[in-house]
Amino acid sequence: MTRISVVVPTYNRLDKLRHVVPALVAQDLAPGSFEVVVADSNSNDGTAEFLAEVAHEHPFVHHVPGPYTGRAMARNAGIAAAQGRIILFNDADIIASPDLLSRHLAHHDQPGVRAVVGMEVQVASYEDYVAKRDDRAKRDPLHGEKSKRLSWLYFLTGNASVPKAELDRVGRFDEDFTG
Repeated sequence: MTRISVVVPTYNRLDKLRHVVPALVAQDLAPGSFEVVVADSNSNDGTAEFLAEVAHEHPFVHHVPGPYTGRAMARNAGIAAAQGRIILFNDADIIASPDLLSRHLAHHDQPGVRAVVGMEVQVASYEDYVAKRDDRAKRDPLHGEKSKRLSWLYFLTGNASVPKAELDRVGRFDEDFTG
């Protein structure tokens, strides 16, 4: 059973996807418990061919091409194709840690959780990465009252997850927003 689906909207980001998709494939979850859905706005940079190669070895990677006119439309197409109970949004330039999906799922297993928002760490060098990775204060989640009523402004779609049923309930992404 697919517990979590990762939706990655993209357009001509093959150079980034060559790093992003292998990191998602290498998650610490059991095969069959997750899938990767790449909603591709008809890229012309070899994205389709790359994803076909990956899917040949990892059939839980799905290419969903279409004439999407923005990330909102691409995300909605990815949601529609997704089989997981939880949808995790990952941008096409975000390289996931090996435990990204299991950590999101652990939070969703807690009562009352409607959304999980992770952080994105921008790094310029390996040394910068190590320093930021080891900074525990930046990695500790918000707990209790601090996290109960966060504004929608905190829902950054580069590393956020929500039950598919909640997305269906609120009407998904506004496709008129093309930013």
